Amino acid sequence: MKQLVLISALGLLFWERVLPILLLVALGYLFQRRMKIDASTLNRVNLYLFVPALTLSRLAETPLSAQIIGIVAVATLFNALTLWFLSLAAGRFMRLDSQTQATVTLGAMLGNSGNFGLPLIELVLGRQFVGYQALVLAFNNILTFTVGIWLLARAKLSIAEATKQVLSMPLIYAVLLGIFLSATQTSMPKPLLTSLRYLGDGLIPVALVTLGVQLAEQAEIRDGAAIGLAAILRLIASPLSMLVIVHLLGIQPELGRVLILGASVPTAVNTALLAIELQVNPSLASAIVLVTTILCPITVTVTAFFVTQ
Repeated sequence: MKQLVLISALGLLFWERVLPILLLVALGYLFQRRMKIDASTLNRVNLYLFVPALTLSRLAETPLSAQIIGIVAVATLFNALTLWFLSLAAGRFMRLDSQTQATVTLGAMLGNSGNFGLPLIELVLGRQFVGYQALVLAFNNILTFTVGIWLLARAKLSIAEATKQVLSMPLIYAVLLGIFLSATQTSMPKPLLTSLRYLGDGLIPVALVTLGVQLAEQAEIRDGAAIGLAAILRLIASPLSMLVIVHLLGIQPELGRVLILGASVPTAVNTALLAIELQVNPSLASAIVLVTTILCPITVTVTAFFVTQ
């Protein structure tokens, strides 16, 4: 009887909260297969308009103390370091070459906190928790464009070039301004805040459709062992690691639920974009994104059920 209740609850959660996300991703995938639009332009619209607008507006409306900001930063960093260590240990055991190891490590460390994570948190936990996830997104993006670039292209980019790429992202400035406004309880001019809300509200459908469009661009699946390792680390080890971190740090339940659920998302599309841009195992990186996105409904649904009980 208890098993039937559990299965029913999981099915309902998948039907009401996870399936709407997947339908929009599938729509983007099918749309790209038929229309062949410019995915890079669509990605830039998300990266330079929708994500910064939603991040700034949510942070400005979410009371955040220096303690919460520090906790999110420490938890995100500890989780990334744990996945890095596990990936290196498993990769050494599997005797992966350096480029494959770097791609697997990046695929395990970096979750899709924006296009997938923000809608997931809003739909499962509620709009009021998106500010916390916006912080996670900010710190993950910092990791992506620092550690990510270093892992994939240590011999191709100088420190100055990598720093320039990080500083060119408007999300960094949106996060800094949002944290300042939240910490000092400073209000934005109402017309500006309203405009940012309108723009940010467009993120969920556009970001999920964009994810589908990007997945349709790359679909080769070859190195099963490397892909499997990255998928296990990203979808299973990541939320379990964050669960341990939340308990060890004694993080409050509301923030803890966001961190654990946010850690269960599939590999970030930026992993594939960086690999394609730098020409370091682009097919493997894209396959990791594709496979983790296909498999994540199972693990995300279980994680969402756990954090909502």
